[in-house]
Amino acid sequence: MKKTLLIFGFFLTGSIYAQNYTRDAGVRLGDFFSATYRQHTSEDQALEGMLFIGRHSLTFTVMKEYFLPAFSHLSENLYFQYGYGAHVGLRYMDQYKVLNRTYELDDWRLTPLLGLDGMAAIEYRFPEFPFVIGLDIKPYFEYSTTQIFSIYLQSIGLSMKYRF
Repeated sequence: MKKTLLIFGFFLTGSIYAQNYTRDAGVRLGDFFSATYRQHTSEDQALEGMLFIGRHSLTFTVMKEYFLPAFSHLSENLYFQYGYGAHVGLRYMDQYKVLNRTYELDDWRLTPLLGLDGMAAIEYRFPEFPFVIGLDIKPYFEYSTTQIFSIYLQSIGLSMKYRF
């Protein structure tokens, strides 16, 4: 009986570490909340969708991402991530800023958004558990009918994802 359990445990342990994860989903916490879903297209590339809620807006972003091993002398599970993408959304606003000047609108307005995004991150993939944790910066350029254009360089976030 002990021999059977030992053999079964050996095969179970081998199958846990041999899983090939192709997707992950989770949250990005930073300046505001984002829900994320990522599909790996190869070992070093992925497509990620993000639903961003904050700053009186709702946006959906699609990113093309690339991965490189980072600091392999520290850990083989640490990766540098970079990518680019675009977003669309809506914002509800009563003021806007241009060059540190604030302009008040007569009433609240709903305005469409269109933007270009970039990303640079460092992420750690836990070898024993199907989790990923990352720290990223995601600057973006945005066009809207009210504010015309905006550049956000300070969007820093912490990501926590479940791999499956």
